[in-house]
Amino acid sequence: MNNNSIIESSIISVGKYEILYGTGVAASFEEDTPKVIQYLNNAKVRYYDVDLKCDINWKETGKSINSISFLMPRDNAYLGDVFITTPYGLIKKNRTGVGATTLELSSPRNSIVVVPTRALAYNKAINSKIEGEENKYKILYVGGKIAGFNVPAPSAYIADSSIEYKKFIVVVDSFPGLLKDIGEDNYKDYFLMIDEIDSYQYDCSYRPNMEDVIDYYFQFPPTQRCLVSATISSFSNKQIEEEPIINVQFNQPLSRNIKLFYTDDTNIRLKKTIEDIHYNHPNDKILVAYNAIRNCLIVINSLEEVLKNECAMLCSTKNENTIPYYHKIIENQLPKQISFMTCTYFVGIDITERFHLISVINSNKPQTALTTDKLQQIAGRCRHIDEVLSETIIYSTKTPSDDYNLTEISKQVLSDAEQMSLLGNLYPALKLKFPKVLLFRDNLDVEDFIKGSRKSYYGGSKPIQIIRRNSNGLFVPAYFSIDNIRIQIELMKSLYSQKLRLYNELVRLGNNIYFHDYVPEMEHLAPEVERETEEQIHQSNQEQRERLITLLREESTLENRERLANRLKSHCSTSNTIFIERFIELQTYLPFEVLIQKLQLYDTSKEYDSFYNSVMFWALSEGHQFKLAFYQQFPINTLISGNVLTERFNNMWQSSLGYRRLTNRQAIPILRLFCKIKKTSSRVIRTPYIIESYDINDFNCQPIHSIPANVNIRNIFRF
Repeated sequence: MNNNSIIESSIISVGKYEILYGTGVAASFEEDTPKVIQYLNNAKVRYYDVDLKCDINWKETGKSINSISFLMPRDNAYLGDVFITTPYGLIKKNRTGVGATTLELSSPRNSIVVVPTRALAYNKAINSKIEGEENKYKILYVGGKIAGFNVPAPSAYIADSSIEYKKFIVVVDSFPGLLKDIGEDNYKDYFLMIDEIDSYQYDCSYRPNMEDVIDYYFQFPPTQRCLVSATISSFSNKQIEEEPIINVQFNQPLSRNIKLFYTDDTNIRLKKTIEDIHYNHPNDKILVAYNAIRNCLIVINSLEEVLKNECAMLCSTKNENTIPYYHKIIENQLPKQISFMTCTYFVGIDITERFHLISVINSNKPQTALTTDKLQQIAGRCRHIDEVLSETIIYSTKTPSDDYNLTEISKQVLSDAEQMSLLGNLYPALKLKFPKVLLFRDNLDVEDFIKGSRKSYYGGSKPIQIIRRNSNGLFVPAYFSIDNIRIQIELMKSLYSQKLRLYNELVRLGNNIYFHDYVPEMEHLAPEVERETEEQIHQSNQEQRERLITLLREESTLENRERLANRLKSHCSTSNTIFIERFIELQTYLPFEVLIQKLQLYDTSKEYDSFYNSVMFWALSEGHQFKLAFYQQFPINTLISGNVLTERFNNMWQSSLGYRRLTNRQAIPILRLFCKIKKTSSRVIRTPYIIESYDINDFNCQPIHSIPANVNIRNIFRF
């Protein structure tokens, strides 16, 4: 069939929404055939198979639209049964497994599908291998290396004329690189789909670069892009909120049979639930969804040895070498009889076997809080026709400490982010005009500025950075992070603030709930289990760190080490990522072996900042005015009373650094960052101290590079 056979048509075009109607095809329709929808937001409809019914939610009748909804022809239908191509806009598919990604990857046009995880990209690409061809695929995987999976470079794939439609499925971290290969002038030749967009809001707390994808999304033509998820909430980013919304609706709501366990100790209840299921169904598999790696490991270590050996951890590849029990999904099957998964696997993966599902929400860990939509999405990971064997939700509650207004907090977070962004963008120009007024570093440290935007007191939410640098290098609000804060607060205030709120909401959604109250638990996990877990994590991190150090040691220049260190960061555990960031920051001043030895002594941020300040003073040029003044005021091997020490230090502290006056108790610890001082005895001086050395860290060497004498001292220290 072709458009030339359409004998009459009409169109609704309002704002960013379009519906094209036709009265049928001359060869096969009578003249009185009702109108059928042939295009919805530029998506070709299979109108000869499906009479698509759309409902327009008018904002103002005839003038503006809130959203368009359409009803699936059958509850078990796929989007590919309705469309030939994907509509543009924000697609709320409201169920997992309806084939949104498959639809676009099979459509007759060039496509780029961006996904949050390597596992999801791999699973879609591996099945598109061209028979009889070595390492040749219809759909090209673009992402981190996967052992045994070799694919051509994007440039070679683009140049391959035997593949008519270019289909890329790319992991979000590799998306900017792919776009460089495609070239901005060619964006118009591709349809861009950002899949599982809700996971960007959930995962940005530990993957802040995920939001970079949105910068590029809006560079594609409006009719050549879409955002997709089964569970979409609101967005702080006004540009996303202005995208046209397409709602996928179904005849019947999904009704699940759920065992709902309320407890004051999620770990012990999870342990007992695993044991109960295993001993009643010894041959069945169990999948635990719990977004807290440490807690997962604690529960695993509390199990009997025979069960412990049957456990697997499904989490980010960054943890591959540091988390005991680490595994990957193997051919859409769970790797062990008892598998634990974090949010990395909450979306996108297809598990084709049946299992008992246990989802866990620990109210003391805000990152574990899950919406009812997210709980449904997790259950949807089971792609077996008979669905999960059973579903259990274990949760605890926590009464909010403050009676706060969610709307006001959301506005406050957004306002703070906008002001921080404005400051960051204005700073370079203001620094030139008012150099004596501004107290920042001579060159604004981007990483420090962004990290400094982390705030923990927004309604008790987990600390998260609220600004970022966009693809043009400008500071902008980190909208997904702001969404994350809102989601955390909303969940803890609504679903997880009182015992029966989650129960009532699940019932309202049509689920069959068996509720059991386990408060208070009669027993708790043994303390030695936590100690064993901490030792496991520490040992694994230490082994990974030693491997990193070995690799860095092999590089001969500071430039090469920094380049390698930045590459290694994306493959490290969180603690080792921090270690590498600190290494990069200080390697300019300290010899490699000295730095490596000393850095490992300072774990917490407070400890490291003190070490950093001591290194900055040690590395100052001997001709720097601050250092000369310090030597004069605090000469070696001289007895000075505590009061005089404080008075002299306050003079420098206030005049050179511009800080408020300190007491003796405050001044002496800071002074110890600049010199070795020891309490001694004297008949002449009351509470005397002696200055022993200026090398407080026992470096016993000279700085590789000194901080120049003309550097403003206020730009150096972190107090």
